[in-house]
Amino acid sequence: MSGVPENNEAICSGKNGKSYHGIEGSFVGSNDGNSIPSDPDTEENDEGSKNDMEEALGELAMFMCCVGLVPFKVVEDMFFLNLGYKLVEYDEQKTLRALADFVCSVDFPPQLVNHITFRKLANRLNPLFNLTYGMVRSECIKVYEERKWAIKEYLGNLDGQISLSVDVLGYENVRNFCCYDYVCLSAHFIDDNWKLRKWVLYFHCLWDPSVNCSEDCGIFKSLEDLEIADKISTLATSNDRCYAKMFEYVKTHVQEKKELQLSGQLFNVYCFGEIISQMVEDAFRKIRDLIDRVGELYSSKSLPLWYLTSSNLKQALELWSMGEFSSKDVTDSYDIPSPEEWKIVEGVCKIVDSIYEVSNALFQTQHLTANVYLYHLHELREILSQMSSESEGFIATVVQDMMKKYDKYWDDMFLLLAICAVLDPRFKMKYVEFICSKVKGGDGSSQVAAVLGAFNKLLDDYVIRFPEKENLISESFSSDSDSEEESPPRQENHTFGVLQAYQQFIQLDNQPTKKSDLEYYLEEPVLPWSQDLNALTWWRTAGAKYPILSRMARDLLAIPVSLATSFDAFYTKPRPVDERLVCLKPDLMNALICTRSWYSFWLSAAHDYWKIWESVLLSNWHGHQVCYF
Repeated sequence: MSGVPENNEAICSGKNGKSYHGIEGSFVGSNDGNSIPSDPDTEENDEGSKNDMEEALGELAMFMCCVGLVPFKVVEDMFFLNLGYKLVEYDEQKTLRALADFVCSVDFPPQLVNHITFRKLANRLNPLFNLTYGMVRSECIKVYEERKWAIKEYLGNLDGQISLSVDVLGYENVRNFCCYDYVCLSAHFIDDNWKLRKWVLYFHCLWDPSVNCSEDCGIFKSLEDLEIADKISTLATSNDRCYAKMFEYVKTHVQEKKELQLSGQLFNVYCFGEIISQMVEDAFRKIRDLIDRVGELYSSKSLPLWYLTSSNLKQALELWSMGEFSSKDVTDSYDIPSPEEWKIVEGVCKIVDSIYEVSNALFQTQHLTANVYLYHLHELREILSQMSSESEGFIATVVQDMMKKYDKYWDDMFLLLAICAVLDPRFKMKYVEFICSKVKGGDGSSQVAAVLGAFNKLLDDYVIRFPEKENLISESFSSDSDSEEESPPRQENHTFGVLQAYQQFIQLDNQPTKKSDLEYYLEEPVLPWSQDLNALTWWRTAGAKYPILSRMARDLLAIPVSLATSFDAFYTKPRPVDERLVCLKPDLMNALICTRSWYSFWLSAAHDYWKIWESVLLSNWHGHQVCYF
């Protein structure tokens, strides 16, 4: 086991009160002969003690799997690996800290500490174990404060900008007929290893009296606590106008700390996934009566995901085409849509399926960074344009309304998405020129010029912030001065002085103009299209060649253009909050959500989960009177 010295001498006490010494023991499933030896006179009793321990470990394994702590494969591996250990005296404070670390790192509800099964398991492993939920809760808050300090130090020293996102999640309590919204503030950045990170900084209920008094729901206070307001470059928010006031409040406070890039043109980022959902929901709203009538014929409980609504409608369409709804009993009992109405449902589903094809391809992208959104936005436009030309009547109206929402999003986000697309070595300015000619026609050249101008202005800002140590002109002056020192003393001759100045003038005139990173970058041909290109890996490698441009890429590619990705991007209402977290007190709920997102930076892979569990288990199993073998 990593981190445990070899040939540990282990000392423990069995039920019979005797002490046992062992080297390189193993927990369960070991047949290597290295288990802790027992006194020959008490071998039979110790065998029973070992069986008790194996049974307790079996309970632990089942408990870990049942509550979803770790996959079964991890538990299985845990029992078949030879894990050495060092027996230590039971320390309640260390056990408490180890358990709090575990709760703050994985999806383990702290309430389970009081669960009868957990109490039985803990007492089986160590009768001295007497930790309560209140103790674990207080320790989790301490872990949060310590980790928050470390996060503050890390972000303060981060050599780059931070993009923020403010997401609104929901919780609906059907039994009490109430629902609540929760605000989640996250920081998005690329670390020194060029890994994209998302850390939750703040999570609170919007009705919480302690934060509801401020217009920004307590967001800016959390930024001040972390002292990162001067590093904020963008803010991604919901497209809902009700949050516009909150956005302006945060933007105003950030501007007091720093000057925003391009006079704030890039600061507000609108959610791509949300605009897609709004377009689809508007289409469904136009046929809500038909959807309800179809639902009476064919109902299927599902999550509020718009692609599932479309899937259910298509299944009902298929049943209708097979004559399933044509019997007299059905026609007498239900309001069956007419053939014309079924055609409308089919037309809307066709539109939604096309949108799903584009959005799913985007959200399932392996390396999803800001550089790929413009391409998928263009694909969506082509699909809607084709649908508009092929449709008529009601369906044409649906598509036209979608195009209006699309055009609004295009106008708001084009500059940012185009700048990010330039940083994709497969696109560069060539794709911006192509897309502008397709969308704007003859007026596209002015839009291309606007993008290039904005990019150069951004680049100039970075050159000022990160000046290069040397440049060609300074080097030329340096070499000139060196050659002058080696030449004979200059004669006091007016004509010679003029000629020398003339020679310097010629050298400067012949000196090649130094090009910017952007010019060198754009001169290189675009890379052939590859779906698997990782832009972060590419820029990490290209950093030596384009030092200033790579700094820009590190900041811009971290921007969260969509608040949700993958499965979550298809929700038609605020995504749900884990019910096990909602029932906690606000401070603990915030602490767990934040620390679990931070732990992903320090912990990776399933075996790290086991390493945390190991610290809990070792401090419990190997007390001076409770280690049963």
